[in-house]
Amino acid sequence: MRRLVIALVVLAGLLVVADFGAAAIFEHEVSKRARSHFGLADDPDVRVGGFSFLAQAISGEYDKVAVDAKGVPVRNTLRDVEVHADLMGVHAPLSDLLSGSLKSVTLREVKGQVLVKASDVNRAISEQENELVKTITRLTIDPVSEQVAITEPPEGAEPPDPADEPEDTTAGVRMCVTADITDQSTDFCVFGIISLADGKISFEPKRLDIRNGLISGSLAPTLQEKVLALFAITLDPGVLPFSVTPTAVKVDPGVLSVSGKASNVVLSGGNG
Repeated sequence: MRRLVIALVVLAGLLVVADFGAAAIFEHEVSKRARSHFGLADDPDVRVGGFSFLAQAISGEYDKVAVDAKGVPVRNTLRDVEVHADLMGVHAPLSDLLSGSLKSVTLREVKGQVLVKASDVNRAISEQENELVKTITRLTIDPVSEQVAITEPPEGAEPPDPADEPEDTTAGVRMCVTADITDQSTDFCVFGIISLADGKISFEPKRLDIRNGLISGSLAPTLQEKVLALFAITLDPGVLPFSVTPTAVKVDPGVLSVSGKASNVVLSGGNG
């Protein structure tokens, strides 16, 4: 009985090692193809979901594979874009995988997302010329409901939760910064709506909430218009991964994102 237990433990250990080893080979193959697809300098991170990789490998189909690429530069302004993709129904025959002859990977469905960080949004705003506002710093991004983005809630009222709103081509956002206005360091927040058009993120500022030692609440209308105009930007995060069609924008703390889905995608390449 003791020998049997030892043998079973050793066998289980070998299966675990084989499972991890086979998963590593598969992840490397997918990573090479994703690197070629994105035109990256380094292989992106790839993780296979599911309890047992070997069980999926024998069938040649994998339930879910996550791909993450960070620090992707897009033109001059956006230098730290993140790309995330969930690949469902990934088909890659085990025999081709082990022999190294795997030429393509087919994907039943892909959910792709491109994320633009606050630092890149800060850079895009700072690049605009504005005679009133100088040196935008410490920009933060937070989701708000579209209602709150347009109209300040009554005092004491509970604002709507942005999480209750479905993902769509528009979303409410609050951007708060520190900036020099008329040579005075000023903290203020701009509320507005981001929208999706031709794969790009456009921000339409709606209202301003400003606080510093001399000003509280709002600026004169003409000055407020100049401040809001600085935030009327359009960001182009590039195409979504794996031929995904962009269908929605979203705001999370610190990031703006574009997402979408695609079906029946073929991922080839990866030599190099």
